[in-house]
Amino acid sequence: MAAPNRAVLQKFFKRRLVAIFIAHVIMGLAITLLRFSLFGNDPFSCMQLGYSNVSGLSYGACVLIFNAIVIGPIYILDKSYVQLGTVINMLLTGPIVDIWYWCLSFFTVFTEPTMFARIVLLILGVTSSCFGVSLYMMTHLGMGPYDAIGWIIAARSKGKFQFRSARVMIDACAVAIGFICGSIVNIGTLIMASCTGPLVSFFNEYVSVPLIYKGRKI
Repeated sequence: MAAPNRAVLQKFFKRRLVAIFIAHVIMGLAITLLRFSLFGNDPFSCMQLGYSNVSGLSYGACVLIFNAIVIGPIYILDKSYVQLGTVINMLLTGPIVDIWYWCLSFFTVFTEPTMFARIVLLILGVTSSCFGVSLYMMTHLGMGPYDAIGWIIAARSKGKFQFRSARVMIDACAVAIGFICGSIVNIGTLIMASCTGPLVSFFNEYVSVPLIYKGRKI
């Protein structure tokens, strides 16, 4: 992917900032919908839900603890990966999910879903997750700590690992940890781990960039 136009990014900084907060609200909703679907979450959430299961802490607390642990090594290895979006991601993702989970847990359609409702929740969860991720990515304000790990491994391996290979390895470890800790690993986990790229790309081109940059090319 070509580097974005810095002048355009600077001109639309306020819209990018608003977009990244909206993106986290949407991603938080997506994680919660997938959680209620009982079809499994993305690898990162699968791992954090596993930690939550064994520790008794909320999902949000587990995310905050994980991010606090990994952000130090990331900064030491390559501080360029710690940007405004990184800080927003590490502080907001977990608490937003907890808020969504608390709000939706009052409705039996979420807490006691029928098979049809579970399928609908899966579809809505995957779609909203892809939109949220796309909106987050297109702000170009930095990536979350979990995402940065793969890029650092690729850079430090001196060609032994491409980012894609490093990310597959990290996601596999996250799913394994989540499964061992009692998290649900199902079709939703597989979809989120390997099948969402085209949908994210669609949202990038036709929704996120037009919304943030008013149709300007970046």
